[in-house]
Amino acid sequence: MENFIKARLIKSDLIEILVQFERYNLKDMSSIILLKQALISIANLVDFERTIRVIYSEHRNLSSIFNKMYVEYEFAKYIRNKFVGHIKIDLLTKAIEWKPELRYLLHETNDPKVIFLYNIWILETTINSFVDSNGKHRVFDSDTDLIYPPDYQRFINFINETIKSAIEYLNILDAILYISIEEYEKTENIEHWLLASQTNFKFIRK
Repeated sequence: MENFIKARLIKSDLIEILVQFERYNLKDMSSIILLKQALISIANLVDFERTIRVIYSEHRNLSSIFNKMYVEYEFAKYIRNKFVGHIKIDLLTKAIEWKPELRYLLHETNDPKVIFLYNIWILETTINSFVDSNGKHRVFDSDTDLIYPPDYQRFINFINETIKSAIEYLNILDAILYISIEEYEKTENIEHWLLASQTNFKFIRK
């Protein structure tokens, strides 16, 4: 049941994000926050998938759907890890090298339009650092400059396609998990309410 709820939570986030992102793309700080949440949700899916692989023994097609976009999912998780879940100092140092404008607009960073640009430039740096040991980009075929329209559209397409594929995967997964829920879990049982009255909350550790 826990896995079913987790799948539904991730999927519902991604569905709403896709609706909003297709409408607004990247244009202001609100859309930056939406992008960051999309990356968090995809990273959550990547971590979740590793815990439920036993299901693939009976559902090979589900594994194929995930593996088809594996590199894109890992790319999204990489951006989440370096730029969203944590803000790495090494990333900021490289961003300042990549975009000298960061040095000269510090006094204007209370302006939402300026801090939006900071987010864009640091995002670019994160994207461009996703390279192999030879410095070759692992997803895109060149450096990304999100102010340049073709690069901007390439990244937007990547986000939209990755979210859509994640939703497709989760649609199938949650249908499988729903069937596996025992019938008594779908109906009210007095024992559940008795258990609830005895709940003792403890700190949830990592």
